[in-house]
Amino acid sequence: MGPSNAGGELVASDAGSSSSISAPMAAPAHATSASTPAIAQRRKCLIAGIVPRAREIFLKLAIVVALVLLPAVARADELIVGALRDQDGNVVAGASVTALDGRGHTLARDRSAADGTFALTTPTRPASVLIVARDAEPLHVTVPADGSPIAAIVRHHRAVDLVPSVADVAALPAGQLSAVGEIVPYRISFPGSITDRWLASGRGATTLEGLAFYRRGDGGDATSLLPAHALGAITATDPLEAVWYGDRAGGGIIDAQLFDRADAQRVTDRDAAFSFGRDPIGLVATSWDADGERRLVAARGGGQLGPVQATVVTLVGDAPGTRYDGAGLELHTSTQRTDLAARFDLTETNADALNASPDNGSVAEALFDASGRGPNAIALRLRWRDERGLLGDAASEHRDAALVLGTTRGGTVRVTAAVALDYGADLPYEAPAGNAFAVLPSLSANAPLNADWSLQAGLGDSTLGTPGLALARATLGQIGLAYADRHRLRAEVVAYAEGDAAPAALNRGFGVSLGWEIAPRLSLRAWSLRDVDALDATVPVYPGGALESVVASNRFDRDLVWLTWDAPVRFDLLVREGALEGNVRVPLAGRYALTVGSYRRPNGTRTISAGVVAR
Repeated sequence: MGPSNAGGELVASDAGSSSSISAPMAAPAHATSASTPAIAQRRKCLIAGIVPRAREIFLKLAIVVALVLLPAVARADELIVGALRDQDGNVVAGASVTALDGRGHTLARDRSAADGTFALTTPTRPASVLIVARDAEPLHVTVPADGSPIAAIVRHHRAVDLVPSVADVAALPAGQLSAVGEIVPYRISFPGSITDRWLASGRGATTLEGLAFYRRGDGGDATSLLPAHALGAITATDPLEAVWYGDRAGGGIIDAQLFDRADAQRVTDRDAAFSFGRDPIGLVATSWDADGERRLVAARGGGQLGPVQATVVTLVGDAPGTRYDGAGLELHTSTQRTDLAARFDLTETNADALNASPDNGSVAEALFDASGRGPNAIALRLRWRDERGLLGDAASEHRDAALVLGTTRGGTVRVTAAVALDYGADLPYEAPAGNAFAVLPSLSANAPLNADWSLQAGLGDSTLGTPGLALARATLGQIGLAYADRHRLRAEVVAYAEGDAAPAALNRGFGVSLGWEIAPRLSLRAWSLRDVDALDATVPVYPGGALESVVASNRFDRDLVWLTWDAPVRFDLLVREGALEGNVRVPLAGRYALTVGSYRRPNGTRTISAGVVAR
């Protein structure tokens, strides 16, 4: 019916008939069939044009992204390295190092290591680093554009250097060990000894590179052996640490360091010293003093023996009427939890010419140390010393040995404790040998009262090494109040009392010390010591002889004032025991400097020295 007719009509109809209205509806089906190849061809052409354009756009976008991201990736690997030293050339450890961008924002932080080095990784190259070290002004250093390491000089406040630094020792006018040692607060120098506050009956321990020189016959030690300006630095040990060392350390310890020095060479009209090698490894020194000439030759060497670091020190010298020599071996190694060390020393002193009769002494010593790691670690020391002396026909021998345990504990309040099980033996001339044991405790505490003030207290025992006695002990108690503003001012007042058992003596007094950096290059350091009463002691008339009471009517009062202008041209002025001393160092070309000084010799005469030094 309809469909067949309709189909026939559609095919046969004319273009102008009324049935042509339905033609547009039927045309697409017929047209699709007819134009498929053309459409496919058009699509291929379209795709062929779009793909290259899309690829081009993608590549351009990739290039833009790479240009944006690659510098950022490169900047993420920025490494800033450097090293810190102070104005004296000493390593600055534990300083805070902060990398800053141009707007002052923090990019990275680090702390300088034990050797003074630091390393910072930053997302972008910093504009500068901020260095903050204890007892020093903050320091801004510009980061080099070429990426070279940063070498920064941190200027420590001189107010904290109450013990002379390496640069201080080089600049002092008087270079004898006794003259340098009594710069340290409360140290008193007498012919043949340096002691802290006249403790331990006026006998402290003096060593050269850790080597002990001692004659039991007349009590002579290392104080007067060295040529002037042969030492480069000193270290001072508190009397409350005496249990770690042994006899005479109750009067404090002064150690002269020969190889840690500011001046590699020094030539003046009064003394000369030449160090050579790296570190250095050798030293030759001499001085022309009022009592005669002093000479010294010393060497140091070391190396790695498997896991053990070994260091050897040897020295030989002579002073007026005296010859001396010594050698020491140090060994160090460590495990993950423990540090281990050992030391063996042997020294000999011969003063026959000084006393026109046999007068010599020798010291043999061995130390073994073990300590844990960490803030509350325990330290252990096993020490042994044998001292022998000959004075005229009288020979003597003394032995001192101990097992020592110690630790430091606490957070805000720090407490340091040690105890020694001590053994002493004495073999005097033509007298029965004696030996004794004792437990020697030591305890000290430091308690901050606020940000600037702190309270310090301590109590400890020590051994005196008195000839004729196996074990003579002393007990020291002290209390002090200290102030430090962490910048330019440091002050302390300390009161003390010491009782010696053999020989019997009582020593009491108080001391005041001050360190003040008046300006960045101008510093004042001073200390004063006052005896509360005279020294009343019972001592043997001669070694091993009968005891006799002695009252020292002269009080051991001491004052020292030291003013330093620390600039390229350095000035030092000192007032000690009422006498004025001074020194000036003027830079010359390169590493050389002119030095001129004036000081008072031990015999009371004033002298002037002038010469050239080389760093």
